[in-house]
Amino acid sequence: MQSTARKPKNALKVEVFREYCAGSSIHGVRYFDRERTSCERFWWIIVFLLSMSGCGTMIFKTYIKWNEAPIIVSFSEKTTPVWEIQFPAVTICPETKVQAEKLNLTAEINALYENSEDWNITHNADTVVPLCRFGDVQRSCKRYMKETVTENGLCYSFNMLPEEKIFRKSALHNDHTYMEDWFDYTYDDEGTVRYPFHATGAGLQAGLTIYLFSDKRNVEYVCTGLTQGYKLMLHESSEYPQVSKRHIRIPLGHEMSIAMKPQMITTSKSAADYHWSKRQCFFDNERRLRFFQVYNQENCELECLANITLAVCGCVRFSMPRAPGVDVCSLEMWFCMHQARAFFRESFNYSDAPFQHGTNDGGSVAAECNCLPACSSIQYDVEVTQSAMDLIKYLEANRIFEKEAESYTVSKMEIYFKESHFITSRRSELYGMVDFLANCGGLLGLFMGVSILSLLEICYYITIRPFSLRKKRKEVYGPEDKREDNRLLAVIAKVD
Repeated sequence: MQSTARKPKNALKVEVFREYCAGSSIHGVRYFDRERTSCERFWWIIVFLLSMSGCGTMIFKTYIKWNEAPIIVSFSEKTTPVWEIQFPAVTICPETKVQAEKLNLTAEINALYENSEDWNITHNADTVVPLCRFGDVQRSCKRYMKETVTENGLCYSFNMLPEEKIFRKSALHNDHTYMEDWFDYTYDDEGTVRYPFHATGAGLQAGLTIYLFSDKRNVEYVCTGLTQGYKLMLHESSEYPQVSKRHIRIPLGHEMSIAMKPQMITTSKSAADYHWSKRQCFFDNERRLRFFQVYNQENCELECLANITLAVCGCVRFSMPRAPGVDVCSLEMWFCMHQARAFFRESFNYSDAPFQHGTNDGGSVAAECNCLPACSSIQYDVEVTQSAMDLIKYLEANRIFEKEAESYTVSKMEIYFKESHFITSRRSELYGMVDFLANCGGLLGLFMGVSILSLLEICYYITIRPFSLRKKRKEVYGPEDKREDNRLLAVIAKVD
């Protein structure tokens, strides 16, 4: 009793530590007790520290992986039928822009530069795309193929959203519209409006067939150069077409069969909780465009290109969206408009860019673009086959004689889904918080045998156990002041 009373004040800490070492669930801690020799304790301390450092290194690497690459793109578990997705929008741009009988470009190109009169010299949908068939229904193309303003001039688009659904009309000028009002509503079995068109299945019977007529007398080489025919672009219905970026060449007098295979990517709800910089895509509510209501990478890049062109040249191309009061670039600014596209290249040297007519730096505007893909997007891989069509021989074989047939060429396009089902890709969570904690727990258990209860055990010996031992001592030996009096009395009695 007296020996226990004479223990120093830190004896309680030593007792708690020894008790913890004797009963700890963490591997190696039980060998820290003084009952072992100094050599043994030193060896176990070194082993314990090495194990702890190895565990910490592995946990740090796991954290880096979880923090920097928490999203994975994988294949979906189920296939998607093609009738659940929209049929792609189809934009056709004829290389022959004007009717030769109204304007001979080769002879009058210089006069056109100087004359600013508004001439209606372009083609219309009836002359370029007179006949269409979508599914089993043959339709007049005038109802569905409507004019769209692109960098290639007036083109004709099928199955696009209406202009008021793509653009923010309040942010645009009122000089002209970018798309002809063509939209046609379709109804599903429940009587609700369904737009744009959806495919009913795979194969030619469920696809789009277009006949293209071209007058040989309108062919010219001043604007188009060596190539003649048409440019075809397949894109999403909400995407405003930029035919110069990607297109399929349709030669004159040929039949083209275009089999499509959709490449669709979606984003899971678990991945939507991450910041856009980690998932590398935008939802509509995360990235607001000034001129477009619907966000996708192509619309964002078009708006960014318009902003760069305005900053570099002080004006924009006629086909670009622009705000009220913004000028349209003249022909003498063509090189400047072409040079503005170079700002999208990371290796482009902004300081060497000529034609800095604007008031802002095009490089700073390009740095603010941030045009990541949309979190839900679709592209189309195509397989193209073609064969020649001879209109004259066809008419002769069927005993149909047309005097002007030799002046025309007919091209045919068949666009359809190759397969009825396809596999989609999906952005999903690779390492969530649960996965990170599970990995950390596995590493702690592998290196040190640590679990949640081991951590709670440490908290117990730091907080609760010392107070319990102190209370137990007071019950046995009494308060601290009485123990001091007892020790003094014992000393006086011994002296006497």
